[in-house]
Amino acid sequence: MIRRFTRPLVAFALTGGVLATTASAATSPLPVSAPAPKAAKGAKLELVASGVSTPTAFAFGGGSVFVSDGTTPPQKGGGVYVLKGGTAVLLAGSPLASFGVTWHKGTLYVSAVALSAKGPVGELQAWSGWNGAVFTSQKVLYTAPAGTILNGLAFGADGRLYVGVDVGLTNDHGPKKGLLYDILSFNSAGKGMQVFATGMRQPWQFAFPARSSSPFVTVLGQDKPKNIQKVVPDFVLRVRKGQNYGFPACNWIVTSKCAKFATPFKFLAPHTDPGGLGIIGKRLYLSEFGFVR
Repeated sequence: MIRRFTRPLVAFALTGGVLATTASAATSPLPVSAPAPKAAKGAKLELVASGVSTPTAFAFGGGSVFVSDGTTPPQKGGGVYVLKGGTAVLLAGSPLASFGVTWHKGTLYVSAVALSAKGPVGELQAWSGWNGAVFTSQKVLYTAPAGTILNGLAFGADGRLYVGVDVGLTNDHGPKKGLLYDILSFNSAGKGMQVFATGMRQPWQFAFPARSSSPFVTVLGQDKPKNIQKVVPDFVLRVRKGQNYGFPACNWIVTSKCAKFATPFKFLAPHTDPGGLGIIGKRLYLSEFGFVR
């Protein structure tokens, strides 16, 4: 689960509307004393809540705002939170860590990290019966193969649940194995798994335009070896069913190796580190935090 450092601990909103965008995941969050972000063109920032170590995604439903936290053991703080009175409150039954949440038809769907006999493993969970304090039902819909972790998730207009597969606990750009480098889709019961698209190193977070089942997806580019960190791009993709983006053969350093693969929607500078996405009207919002040295 090779990740990058994130900026601090608070969720912000632009005055005039809360954006469903996130900080990117990390295993070592910066201290709370780190400076607050600055908005473009002097727009006012409003503090929504504090108390989340590594916010990875937001979900809005049941009159509440839910936040997934991707802090991984041995550090504490991972799980799923609800924002109340400016404070993030850890929900009962939370997993060790979560890299995504989404609300759909009265249910909170959670991309969870569980601990199995063979180590960490990804789960899709469905939490229902929200009464303002707890979920009365928490079910595991799908458990990934051993060693496979799941990233962000969202529903398309086709009613299917889409989720990215994490790059892996120790992997950076190794050969394709199992579900590595894939985006998967499921029905709302966590059944009928399909590989939607492939060839993406770290398909991280999703946003679907209205009436579409082709998501925008943030993807973190290759990190190793160290000497490529200043040249390998990150990406925003507009992913369509059956596409292959070519990773690890194609990382867009040598463009000739990418000729037969799908082209990213947007190339980002090395270590732009794109995180969450949100769509309001015809505008796509992207959170990014840059390379922290």
